[in-house]
Amino acid sequence: MQNKAAVIIVLSIMTVIGGMVLNFQEFLMGNPATVKNLTVTFAYIGILMLILTISIKSKNRRVMKYFSVFWMINLFLAILTGYIGATGALADWSLPFAILLLGQWYGINFFVGSFLNASIIMAFISLGMFITSVISLKHTK
Repeated sequence: MQNKAAVIIVLSIMTVIGGMVLNFQEFLMGNPATVKNLTVTFAYIGILMLILTISIKSKNRRVMKYFSVFWMINLFLAILTGYIGATGALADWSLPFAILLLGQWYGINFFVGSFLNASIIMAFISLGMFITSVISLKHTK
């Protein structure tokens, strides 16, 4: 069971890094999102949903705790970027976290023209995944 948890966590980290690398250029430069970015975003979300589903079915509490924290951080960053986009506030301390965790979501910009709308969509998806992981964690004892 410990070995499976480690493999799942490593797979999720590889997914985060892969999505970051594949979307980084457009994310960094602020170029319009392409079909490639959209595909990376959908693959990123799909793989993480699949990993969470596998951990729920196998009742792997360690992975569910990890995902609860992961999605809580994503939710916080999505809300923070939405706030920054709406108010123009500065949060330079969050830049490393944004680079690490928000580039994978850049494909959402393919559908929306606004940074604020993309942040809202990211927040709702992150909230849903966070709630799912927390509820699953509570039901697995």
